[in-house]
Amino acid sequence: PLLLPLLAVLAAHATRIQVDTVACPIGGSPTKVYDKVVSNTLGGFDSDLAAYPDKGQFRQYAVSTCPDNLVSLYGRDMRKTMDEATQLRVLTAVRALQPTLPAPDDLQVWDRYVLAAASYEAMGAGELKVAEVYLEASWTARDRAVGVVRGLEGPIATRAMLDGGAKELDKGLTDDQRRTVLFNLARIAHRGGHTAERDSLLAELEATPGLQPREAEAAQTMAHYGGVVEPALQDMAIAAFTRALRGELSMDEKIRATYLLGDLLRRRGRGREALPLLTRVLAEEEAPLNLREMAGALHREL
Repeated sequence: PLLLPLLAVLAAHATRIQVDTVACPIGGSPTKVYDKVVSNTLGGFDSDLAAYPDKGQFRQYAVSTCPDNLVSLYGRDMRKTMDEATQLRVLTAVRALQPTLPAPDDLQVWDRYVLAAASYEAMGAGELKVAEVYLEASWTARDRAVGVVRGLEGPIATRAMLDGGAKELDKGLTDDQRRTVLFNLARIAHRGGHTAERDSLLAELEATPGLQPREAEAAQTMAHYGGVVEPALQDMAIAAFTRALRGELSMDEKIRATYLLGDLLRRRGRGREALPLLTRVLAEEEAPLNLREMAGALHREL
């Protein structure tokens, strides 16, 4: 798999979705909403619970945006009604964001999520909901940065693939093969939240003789969407999860939020802050086994 053509891994397959049109809950303008028709489980998942089938990501379509006022919500919520006071709060929150966004007809998918986070916060959905929206926004930027890595199922598999790739690089590879392996390892490192390794691999890729323009462009795409756009969204999620954990949550919500905050902090290079949160999940008997296992793997790496 590490020797797949360098850019083939970035090819996107159409997600099977159903499109409908509903009235925007504020203003009534016709708004497209999308429903997932079919998916698969042949992709993988990252330590922050980002799952990705190999036939395209429904999260690219999950948030709908009203064309006239940019109110954004998950499609399933577009049919809900709001009282006048709520409508005013949502419109005020969305309008405050508009100067920071591109033109309405040039919104990126993560822009829609940022608008949705503001919409849900104004609706009183709670900080945990807002945090999850920002988290999913960061996943959409990661999808753009590195695409799907099949078989990458959490931090243990990630480390195994990175270690296996390092052994592959010790073999007698041609320069073309070496660049392909380096690029795919950088993708794996990025999905795993190992940014220093990613940057080192990209630097080695760019220094390998014979670098092609398309390869340089792919590396720049990863560096921009994975190194600039995604971290900004993760910081928004970190702030919202931090606020959520100060409030009233169920035990299940608290465990999940604690784990996700710990992993987000780790991904942002804030290991000292992440360690006690991951330790808390490890020590919590009510934590799901998969979260405890992943927390343990991440804790060992820190």
